[in-house]
Amino acid sequence: MPDAEDNPLLDFGDSVFSHRDALAESYEPERILERDEEIDQYAAALRPVVEGDTPDNIMVYGNTGAGKTAVTRYMIDMMYDACDTTDTPLSTVQLNCNEMTAFKVVRTLVNDLRDSSADEFPARGLSTRDALDALYEEIDKRDGTVLLILDEIDHIEHIDSLLYDLSRSQATGRLEHANVGIIGISNDYTFRDTLSAKTKGSFAEEEIDFTPYNADELEVILSDRAAIAFNDDAITDAAIKLCAALAAQDSGNARQGLDILKAAGKTADDYGDDVVTEDHIRDAQKTVERGNLEQRISSLTVQQRHILHTLALLEIDNKTPARTKEIYSLYTDVCEQSGLDPLSTTRSVRDHLDKLSMQGFADQILRNEGRSGGKYHVYECSMRADIVLEAAPRD
Repeated sequence: MPDAEDNPLLDFGDSVFSHRDALAESYEPERILERDEEIDQYAAALRPVVEGDTPDNIMVYGNTGAGKTAVTRYMIDMMYDACDTTDTPLSTVQLNCNEMTAFKVVRTLVNDLRDSSADEFPARGLSTRDALDALYEEIDKRDGTVLLILDEIDHIEHIDSLLYDLSRSQATGRLEHANVGIIGISNDYTFRDTLSAKTKGSFAEEEIDFTPYNADELEVILSDRAAIAFNDDAITDAAIKLCAALAAQDSGNARQGLDILKAAGKTADDYGDDVVTEDHIRDAQKTVERGNLEQRISSLTVQQRHILHTLALLEIDNKTPARTKEIYSLYTDVCEQSGLDPLSTTRSVRDHLDKLSMQGFADQILRNEGRSGGKYHVYECSMRADIVLEAAPRD
């Protein structure tokens, strides 16, 4: 066995970090900063739960890194404390629904609510209706309120019928003893527009909008987290201020700022530097920008990735801005190469292009050619085309 002094894992030298995990996405801070208004809105919407009344359904909107999930976790903890004080029964189930079918969502909720000693609801052989019946049975076994927290709710296939059924569960007699409420979390501001009129009417959600942070807000958040993550005097105030400014200019995204701090600290360690400076921040920003773009692309649906890939190909060939029919023609070739069945109409592709534009992946430009050509939209890629093409579309 080699001596400890020869072990490369024990020969890193000193680090600027004291608690690196404080910069990780999974870290849950003891306090939420710069989201007082959203917390107040959340508290008002959750008040019926604490009072034992039928809860409001809630939709939480905001871009990645805007604090939606962190504030939701915080409010769930506060709600449990409040319900303990008022002796109000409460159960919650949290689920990330990225690219899940309605059946898989309901099945997962059933199994999460079931006693660990009970048999799991099967993955095959039964319908979504069977799964919903089982879900209502599990919910009704509990007193008080059951909250279903569905992160990335807009990614659920056939979400319209699922929300309609869940939001009418008491009116239709599916639930007799318990109340059920839904908290949906999404970065797609057009999500409500995809729902049918009857679902909008029955879901009747309260909306909470998490707008991007500005530079001052990000500086407060990053300074607070840096005080935990780094050794004393191991990062300059100027470095934190620059990090906040870069993140605010790009996205207003706290997650991006924290990632830059973490990467800058690693860079300082790699060079054996004792203090994280503005130079480390600038180097880290380039690394994080690329990684974040790749991660954002991977969060899209399969069809959206193929359409974005098509836009990037057109961008490389200097053929953008392009009309939908031009995009559709190349898009079918991209689908054929990867073995994906393409969407059947240009309208379907245009709907996805509009969503990509809303989410910051594409730019939508209105053209007006008067009486001869009328008004129409053209599209171009708003992300670096080379990064989009490296993140090849996948099934």
